[in-house]
Amino acid sequence: MHGYASDNFFRGPKVYFAFGALAIAAASGLHVLVALPPLAGRVDAAALSAGAIYAGLILLYEYWGWRWLSTLKNLNGTWVGSITTTHNGGTSVPCVMRVRQTWTRMAIELETEQSRSRTTMSALYEDQPGDVGLKYEYVSEPRNLAVQTMQTHRGVCTLAITSALEELRLSGDYFTGRGRETRGEITLHRVTRELLGFDAALKKEK
Repeated sequence: MHGYASDNFFRGPKVYFAFGALAIAAASGLHVLVALPPLAGRVDAAALSAGAIYAGLILLYEYWGWRWLSTLKNLNGTWVGSITTTHNGGTSVPCVMRVRQTWTRMAIELETEQSRSRTTMSALYEDQPGDVGLKYEYVSEPRNLAVQTMQTHRGVCTLAITSALEELRLSGDYFTGRGRETRGEITLHRVTRELLGFDAALKKEK
């Protein structure tokens, strides 16, 4: 997994500052508490340092807390959809995307019958109210049984994040660089928050 950028309010120095202040306050309160009977002498006060509490808060927030305590879009799971590409005259092929995301790190894999791609960088943006999306750069490699014309290449994808009946959807455009030089459109919807393989995801979609 790699780091990702975001202009979300709940990312950046302000969050670390808030956790630091909370850790100092919690440590002070706990030191007073463990000095009272019947805890006096039974709890190691050194283990309740602000630094230890701060590290624990950051760890909890990194993997779980951000999902409920921030407005950052949670894209974790398996997404199924289609890619319409200029390659071979505008064909449409099924695709499966898997997203692993924490508060600060993300990894996106997208598969078709011919190729697998992995992100090298990504960003969640909320430029304007109602304009929420995901941008990422990827490297795509052909699968073992792909056609000979399929070569390793880089590309960039921009996907808008929308909601329909409380279900998140991704849709947008992509283009590829030297060695491929194609472009197209991608539409996806999440079928589960679990990470499924290509065949299992398409089967679940049906």
